[in-house]
Amino acid sequence: MKLLPIALLAVLSCSSFGAERGKQPNIVLLMTDDQGYGEVGFHGNKVLQTPNLDRFAKEGTELVHFYVSPMCTPTRSSLMTGRYHFRTGAHDTYIGRSNMNPEETTIAEIFADAGYQTGIFGKWHLGENYPMRAQDQGFQKVVVHGGGGIGQFADYPGNTYWDPTLLYNDSFKKAEGYCTDVFIDESIDFISNNREKPFFCYLPLNIPHSPFDVDAEFLEPYESQGVRDKGKRQWTAKIYGMLTQFDGAFQRLLDALDEMELAENTIVIFMSDNGPNSVYYTAGLRDNKGSVYENGFRSPFVIRWPEAMKGGRKLTDPAMHIDLLPTLAEACGIELPDALKLDGKSILPLLTGETESLPERYLFMQHNRANVPQKYRNFMVRKGPFKVVQGIGKGFQEVPKNPKFELYDIEKDPGEENNIAQEHPEMVTEFVTEYEQWFDEVTADLQRTGGTPSPYILDPVQKQDYRFTWQCWFGPDANWRPTAYGRWMMTNPGEIERFDVTIIPQKNHLGKAAKIKFIWQDQVLENSYDKVPARVTLEDIELAEGTGFMEAQLFIGDKLWGVKEVQISAAK
Repeated sequence: MKLLPIALLAVLSCSSFGAERGKQPNIVLLMTDDQGYGEVGFHGNKVLQTPNLDRFAKEGTELVHFYVSPMCTPTRSSLMTGRYHFRTGAHDTYIGRSNMNPEETTIAEIFADAGYQTGIFGKWHLGENYPMRAQDQGFQKVVVHGGGGIGQFADYPGNTYWDPTLLYNDSFKKAEGYCTDVFIDESIDFISNNREKPFFCYLPLNIPHSPFDVDAEFLEPYESQGVRDKGKRQWTAKIYGMLTQFDGAFQRLLDALDEMELAENTIVIFMSDNGPNSVYYTAGLRDNKGSVYENGFRSPFVIRWPEAMKGGRKLTDPAMHIDLLPTLAEACGIELPDALKLDGKSILPLLTGETESLPERYLFMQHNRANVPQKYRNFMVRKGPFKVVQGIGKGFQEVPKNPKFELYDIEKDPGEENNIAQEHPEMVTEFVTEYEQWFDEVTADLQRTGGTPSPYILDPVQKQDYRFTWQCWFGPDANWRPTAYGRWMMTNPGEIERFDVTIIPQKNHLGKAAKIKFIWQDQVLENSYDKVPARVTLEDIELAEGTGFMEAQLFIGDKLWGVKEVQISAAK
């Protein structure tokens, strides 16, 4: 079930940017992972070499105050839906909080229904199994790694940045080359194969996210200069090397559009998903990834559409990721009914020069590492040049009982150094009141459910095995530490008659005497082992229909441990 039947969502309008233009524009939406606002040459970084991005910024239109979310999954869910991430269920990066509610309507579904060819190449991070995979949410061509990064729990076991094994729609395939080149080349093939039809090409790259692997030829120039952050984090040289490598691959994509004579009527967007891990250069902005101070969630953003947008402009009106779905839909002549309940607004008139400024509005952002968000924790409200911030609560920080609210004039004070809250108490009160109303509305479902994630559904539409990992387990003790324990939300609709279940224990428990339990509904399957094997397989078993928590428990003596993952497939 979706918010609306898709056929009703994608109705071609008669706008000047749709049918009357003759041919709908193509879209290439490229988003890097953890690239900060200051991690481009065109924002004054004198060390980082990004000549192609710098040239692209001169050719296109830059939004100087473009906001995303402070962490990657929330940005991705808002980008896909045009809605604040708390509404979508995908409001954090792990332990079930990255599962996007499959009832959300995505930009890929809207564009596919309007006749666009849709493809994703890179990082999805909104659900690992049906019905939350990219191919379940509107993407026809899928080439992605698993989880939040190559090498993480939900990714293909043993994956690296070179020659990664990726999911190509319904099967895994080992690619050749460095991950950035693989995703760029796959996108070029997709564009080439669909050049006669309008296409929506989504390129959510995984760089410069950890594990910070990069070829020596791109790393050495920065290491030789002694590029390093102050403090413990010393991976800036690797991040910069990854970005310079990407810069060349990005130009190869632009060149391909030129060679195919598609550049004039293709909307190309470059942006990032949140603030940086490195604070070597921040363009004067405050803090880093995870924060609601400017450097935590202000993204570099450039859009180029030669046929309809004049290039070489810098626009200062605040805008957000939630605005992209309505903006691109309008640009492509796709009318969206009000019943879709978007939070974003189309900013197309600003981008095309039809208007010189946007109406002032309240923009909100908050990030909580919790199943249920906490009011006043790590939030901001912006309207016009002014911004109220309560920045305590980033990560796992405790929030004071009586938080203090800060006020900044971002246009005059982009570094958020001069708190003017005492000078304008009435403005602070107004902004905080608006925030409180927003918070209560957008978190209502999370408050009602306790943040319980949407379930994966056992269905033969998924050809590969279902994998339940630490990425998507849930519970008060669920985390990524070896001592953690969680359960997985699952639905068995009865489409598959019998199953094979494989339990994979943690490596440090192998060879020990233990008892392992598999629990589903009223079923408890239990075995004891003198030495725990690397895989425990329950073959050709029946699972009851229903929805609930599935569990795999490992006991060493009386101590309960979580397993590494559970795999479920139709019985062979």
